[in-house]
Order: sequence, then C-alpha cells, then structure tokens
Amino acid sequence: MSLPEGMIRQMPPEPRKSTGKKPKLLDDDKVKILLSTPSEWYVIATTDKWISGSKANIESMSQQNISHLADKGKFEIKQRKNNDGLVDIYCRFVPKKEGI
Repeated sequence: MSLPEGMIRQMPPEPRKSTGKKPKLLDDDKVKILLSTPSEWYVIATTDKWISGSKANIESMSQQNISHLADKGKFEIKQRKNNDGLVDIYCRFVPKKEGI
C-alpha cells in the first residue's frame, strides 16, 4: 500500500525544552529567594519605564518559570518611581492559606 502524497512515516522529534523568552524581571534565582521568605517585599528590578505586560504575566502566574506555583500562592507586584526618576519594581510571594 502506498502512502498519499505529502505523507511520510516518521517519528516526531522531542519537544522543545525552552519555549518563549527567558524571564528577565523574575528569574529563577529571584523566585527562590521570594519563596524562602514569604510575604517579604523585595526590589527585584529598576527600570526606566512602567511595566505592564510582565507585571500581568507574573500576577496571573502565566510566566513559564512560576506557573507550577499557582496552587501554592501568588506573586504581588508594585511599582514606585524613585528619586532618580526610575521605576523600582517590588515583588513578594503570598502563600495561600491552608484550609481556605
């Protein structure tokens, strides 16, 4: 039996290990520190403009390196303009209360 045109027998390749861009604002090292000291605020970055997309991705837990933590708690982000005119990005991890 011959295969239809455009059809070939082939095993699919392994899935890609890395999809999308690497997180810059909240990378794995910063996540470890935030998880080890829950509810403590940290300045995780200073930028020259307000952030919106990255903030939304972190707060919705859709960023790839934190999505698996969605059932454990949430990350909160606050932005404040400092004396230099730059924007400090503050973050903390707030664990979910047990039994709620």
